[in-house]
Amino acid sequence: MTRLRVVLISMYVGHERVPHAGGRYLLALQRLLDAETDLTMLTVGNRLNHEAAQKQGVPGRLLLLGHEPGRNPVAKLVNRLTVGADARLRRRRDPGLPSLPFVLGLLRSPRARAAVREADVIDLQYSESIRLVRLLRRLNPDARITGTFHDVMSQSFSREPQDSPATRRYWQRVATRSRAQESHMVERLDEVLVFSRKDAELLGNPPHTVVHPPLSVGLEPPHEPADAPVVVVVSYLARDENDKAALWTIEHVWPRVHAARPEAVIRFIGGGASDRLRDTVAALPAGSGVVLAGFVDDLDAEYAAAAVSLVPVLQGAGVKFKTVEALCHGVPVVTTTVGAEGIEGEDLYAGLADDPGALADALLAVLDDPAGAQERSDLVQHWAQETYGRERFDTTIRSTWVR
Repeated sequence: MTRLRVVLISMYVGHERVPHAGGRYLLALQRLLDAETDLTMLTVGNRLNHEAAQKQGVPGRLLLLGHEPGRNPVAKLVNRLTVGADARLRRRRDPGLPSLPFVLGLLRSPRARAAVREADVIDLQYSESIRLVRLLRRLNPDARITGTFHDVMSQSFSREPQDSPATRRYWQRVATRSRAQESHMVERLDEVLVFSRKDAELLGNPPHTVVHPPLSVGLEPPHEPADAPVVVVVSYLARDENDKAALWTIEHVWPRVHAARPEAVIRFIGGGASDRLRDTVAALPAGSGVVLAGFVDDLDAEYAAAAVSLVPVLQGAGVKFKTVEALCHGVPVVTTTVGAEGIEGEDLYAGLADDPGALADALLAVLDDPAGAQERSDLVQHWAQETYGRERFDTTIRSTWVR
């Protein structure tokens, strides 16, 4: 049987040691497409993706486009100007802009253009890739083009800090422009995929396909009430909203918990910590209970030892994978409304609040009665494992290939 020819376009590449949740979603998608279709993946050829291309789990046919050194002075100059223009336009006008080096690389690569023109399905990941849908339609009018919105960027931009009139005007313009772009993208796609019904409603023009990220392997054991008062915060700390959430937690939430339970420990797990976060933790007094653990090889062990998982984000958009992962591991979860949004289920959390005092109280309630909090989490775990399991994900993704 002839296999579907699929082109997957993403500005990021999933691999076995990828440090962020979106990359783990891509890894699952890449493996499914690589196993069941004739897959070509196109991505931007920056340093990060060149490093990722050497890791386990990347597709067998991966083309890195843009940022090429060039073989002559003119080509080098064009690349340098394109990279510079991309950075300036993102900073001054449009943070959601498609990668200009990638677009240039696509237009200059006969192999990449041939893959697009011969594709049966073109799958676009993240808004910045989906914004290329008009160009891709011109290259291949007959392909089925699907797009997965990992976040609704207009909502994310509208939540950026607006602590001055100039900043407020800037982010309002960016959010308005992003909403218009999203409307155009949705109209031109054959299939729109989102991670929650909330995002479908934000994008408008339903119906959309809700795909639940495959965050459970189905083998996570029941969680036992923890022996020690350990709070875990799992996130890719290089993302601005996670960095700010960590700093906010250390300044406003954790002192209240530590005052009541001096023996408690909070572990920030994930790579990419900023210098400011590192300096903040280093300046804390001995015995503060704050640990910057960094990237860990065995996240299952961290969840097993935790009494409670805290998701303290106040910005960003889309489903927070770290919230779902904790639910799948049966760990009691305390979160903000942003950390919980898009995850549909009843009575999922041990605490849900945006006020730092209320979050601290919810954490203390779990630490004071871990067995009681665990009863709810045991019920939630089965639901989370089934809803966010690999079988359901595979079935949903396969359905999007059908014309």
